Amino acid sequence: MTADVRFRRRSLLIAAAASPAMAQPLGSTAALACSGVAGAGEVHLIGNSFPAVAHIARIAEGCARPGFRVVFKLTPQASVETEQAFGAAGRSPFDAAIVSMTVFANLYARRQLQPLNDLVQTYGARYRLEEKMLVRVDGEVMAIAFLQNTQNLYYRADLFAKHQLTVPTDYAQMVQAAAVLQRREPSISFPVAQGFAKGFDCGTEFANILTSLGGRFFQPGRALPAFNDKLGVQAIEVMRSLMPYMTPNVLASNADDVVNQFQQGKAAMGVLWASRAARMDDVAASRVVGKMRFAAAPAARPGGRTAAHLWWDAAVLPRNNPRQREATFHVLMEGLSEAAVKSGNDLGLWVRSVFKPGRFGAGVALSQAAGAPVWSSEPFFSLAHAEVGKWLPDALVGDRKPQAVLDAAAAAYVRSATEKGFINAGAAA
Repeated sequence: MTADVRFRRRSLLIAAAASPAMAQPLGSTAALACSGVAGAGEVHLIGNSFPAVAHIARIAEGCARPGFRVVFKLTPQASVETEQAFGAAGRSPFDAAIVSMTVFANLYARRQLQPLNDLVQTYGARYRLEEKMLVRVDGEVMAIAFLQNTQNLYYRADLFAKHQLTVPTDYAQMVQAAAVLQRREPSISFPVAQGFAKGFDCGTEFANILTSLGGRFFQPGRALPAFNDKLGVQAIEVMRSLMPYMTPNVLASNADDVVNQFQQGKAAMGVLWASRAARMDDVAASRVVGKMRFAAAPAARPGGRTAAHLWWDAAVLPRNNPRQREATFHVLMEGLSEAAVKSGNDLGLWVRSVFKPGRFGAGVALSQAAGAPVWSSEPFFSLAHAEVGKWLPDALVGDRKPQAVLDAAAAAYVRSATEKGFINAGAAA
């Protein structure tokens, strides 16, 4: 029988992995102020509700004037709403969206994005767009990347010094440090805080650790699963090794919960998104101001590469809404301008070269140096990722054996991928 449907490898210029040599802007003309944005009517945008995007939203909405309205919807459900809107049979209610790499891959695979070549060629110099911001697929600019992200190890420098602990470079060392803190440090409720929440967080940690172990999600060049092998089982065991040192509510702990545990001084270390680092010194919410330090995420095995991936966020336009195309692009570019990055420098890990990384902005460089790969752009990856995140908690709490859980997740993924045409029915049998 024939194998599953082969997919064509796409060449993406990933902003988070761009080299310094790509930092030159496409032109030198200074970006115009919002008063130069032409158009009438309304522009509707959507993005996830975190500080950097809220900053962009404020600038974008500042482009409104009599006869021209800009509405930027900030919501934690942005990915779901974006995929629904861009896939609608009628006109999308949003003229543009801020998306993660995963959502971008889904939208591109479904042919739901507009190419931006003409807009970039016409206005690239005006807005000083840099080549490393342009996400190209088969030669076409399909998105404008503006934020980069990864996961780092956060650790309490004061407590590590107090107990003479070495910053862990692998998970075995992290467990050893956690055991010491659990025995000797009464101020800590649970030594480790990490995003193991069922769904996205759990699936992402599994992907990070599996890759660090040298495993892979799929068979080479195919959509058939490979994550349910012995390395997949090892990845689960690495995750389980941390759980005695984590909150009993660990399977409900997402990134926000981890931030809170760190800020309240309840946890001493853990892996969290680099974009959250500045919150550690938020004097209004944090009890650990100046105490937290950052390092590359631990490797899953001694001497291995960091158990983390490189990510980016980007602006995209839907294929099913060609109206207000130029006005939308101008509004977005004002929100992603050099001036916007300078005024919001500490709100995120920006792609533009004017970004000045401080104590909180070294995360991407640390992960790159430790060997972090770019997060998968395969159009069927999100299906596998979702199934792993759904099934994995049964193994983490010991209700089912790791191999049984991974086999169940693989079977569920194959059914979904076959329904969507990524796998031939014969190959899945």
